[in-house]
Amino acid sequence: MPAATFALVTPSLNQAPYLRPCLDSVLTQSGVTFHHEVRDGGSTDGSLDVLKSYGDRLRWRTGPDGGQVRAVNAGLQELPGEICGFLNSDDVLLPGALAQVASVFASNPEIDVVYGRAWWIDETGATTREYPTLPWDPEALIQHCFLCQPATFWRRRVHERFGWFDPDYDHTFDYEFWIRLMIGGARFHHLPEFLAGSREHRGTKTARARGLIFREIRRMQWRHLGYCGRNWWEQQLRYWRDESGSRWARLLPGRKDKRMYRLAWWPYVLARRRLGGPLFFRNGHFRC
Repeated sequence: MPAATFALVTPSLNQAPYLRPCLDSVLTQSGVTFHHEVRDGGSTDGSLDVLKSYGDRLRWRTGPDGGQVRAVNAGLQELPGEICGFLNSDDVLLPGALAQVASVFASNPEIDVVYGRAWWIDETGATTREYPTLPWDPEALIQHCFLCQPATFWRRRVHERFGWFDPDYDHTFDYEFWIRLMIGGARFHHLPEFLAGSREHRGTKTARARGLIFREIRRMQWRHLGYCGRNWWEQQLRYWRDESGSRWARLLPGRKDKRMYRLAWWPYVLARRRLGGPLFFRNGHFRC
């Protein structure tokens, strides 16, 4: 049976300092066939000069694209390839990543999603610490997004069953997708190998819009599960206390006070009681 082909999309907007390492990390992948396209949203920072420098080695387009989610969806819908993924223009693949993923998919036709380990990297590309991935655990996924997006790949049949990324979740669309697949019964496989580097810098969505991210997660989990994981309530409280600048922040417990954990428990418990059944999540107890 011939090896599967990858369809990879890189959405980008004004990420010139990080664009070349990202593109090189894809173009130097060996042992697999892949189709890769950059969807540039109309950059004005020199990104187009970087893209042009690759000549016919790189497929790319630029112009208004409706945002990151729509750019990724459109790219994956147009590119051929059985295995899908996307790599933001400030992240990188590690050498041999695609070949390792392809081997897992080839040996396990029942697997829908493969995700690996990853590193956090800084603005210079230096490794800072390991991304906190975990072996597959639906209960843990509700409390923590432990799949690192650039180290996660899935079969195209997943989109045929569950649809595409949802533009209603501009900052958390990958996490919403993992939750939707989990509820639908998609099969996830943890590959305990390092596949990617996820870059931390002040320009990322995660750094710029943490309050909005927590709101999206609550809205998404209420929609799919009927409640929101206790950890996300606690993270919201910590954000209000430490980062929001609200005058009410001083009313929340201090950094080492365990009462923060107890405060976060109440909104979770009240929602679970409303749904009936156990207050503690067990596999299969989410609302479909």
